[in-house]
Amino acid sequence: MTLDVFLESFDEFDRDAVEVSLARNGIGEDDAPVETADGGYALVTVDDETCTFFITSLTPDLAQIILDVARAARLAILPADGTATTILPRRLGVPEDLEPVRVRTGAQLYEALRQSVTRRKAMRGTPSA
Repeated sequence: MTLDVFLESFDEFDRDAVEVSLARNGIGEDDAPVETADGGYALVTVDDETCTFFITSLTPDLAQIILDVARAARLAILPADGTATTILPRRLGVPEDLEPVRVRTGAQLYEALRQSVTRRKAMRGTPSA
């Protein structure tokens, strides 16, 4: 299972807040692998506009790290699943073309990201017209 998850701001991206939050979670460098005790694995990258998790093994602990970073830096979570869904851990304004899904806990984010994987698989399995 792979899933790319983008953490983005619809206003101003605060790279410093992202880097501080990553450091609090034991992630100290760009292009760093993230491994969690429950088997989660991702590569995380940060640039001047986004923080991206390239997930190969989604677990509840990894979802919690993503939630921590998104909350600390006031970012929306956009899974690359082919839908116009944005996952919001805080009250943020979103463009009208995106469907907001609100989460409060790491468990809720984990479930929302699992559903993203399911949607992506379903879209890939659908023959084009």
